[in-house]
Amino acid sequence: MSGGVAWSRHCPPSWPVWARNWVSTPGSLTQRLVRLNQGFKVEPVVQAKVLIKHGPGARGQSVTGQMMRQRLVRLHVNNAPVVLAQTLVEMDGPVNDWHFWRGLGTRSLGTVLFSDPQVKRGKLYFARLPLQQPWVQRLLPPAMKAEMNRQGNGRVWYARCARFSRKPNRTPLWVMEVFLPQLEHYL
Repeated sequence: MSGGVAWSRHCPPSWPVWARNWVSTPGSLTQRLVRLNQGFKVEPVVQAKVLIKHGPGARGQSVTGQMMRQRLVRLHVNNAPVVLAQTLVEMDGPVNDWHFWRGLGTRSLGTVLFSDPQVKRGKLYFARLPLQQPWVQRLLPPAMKAEMNRQGNGRVWYARCARFSRKPNRTPLWVMEVFLPQLEHYL
C-alpha cells in the first residue's frame, strides 16, 4: 500500500451506500459473491515475492520494509471484475500456517480461510485509496485502467483491510480488497 493512506476502524458514513454495504460484509465476501448466482470466479494475476515499501498501515499491522509473499487476484461476477484483492504473508514469520498458499490457483482465499475454524479475522479497517496504488494498478484490466486514468488522479477506491491469524504467535496474513463501482448493480 502507499504511504499517506488513512485507515480507519469505522466505515465512513459519507461513503456511497453501495460501498458501505459491500465493505461491511460480515463473514466471507466470497460466499456473498457466490450467492449472487451470477457466475463468480477468481482470476489470479500475480503470485510472487515482493518488498513492501508501505504496509497495510492499520494500527498495529504495519509490514513496511519487509519481503513478503504477495498474491493479487481479481474477483469476477458475470465475467466482469468487481473486487481487486491483495494478500500478503511474511516470508520469515515464526511459524507459517498458510500451507495452502502455493496451491490456491483459481480457488478463492476466502473459501479456505472461512472454512477453517482456527482462522480468526482481526478488525476490519477502511480507507479511500488513491487511484495510483501500484498493486491496484497492476490488477486493473487495460480498458478499465484507461477509463479510470481518464477520470483523473482525484479518483479514489473504497477499500478494506484485515489481518488473519490461525494461532497466537504465528505468521499473520493480510488481505486488502478494493471494491469497484460495478458492485452497485448487485445490491
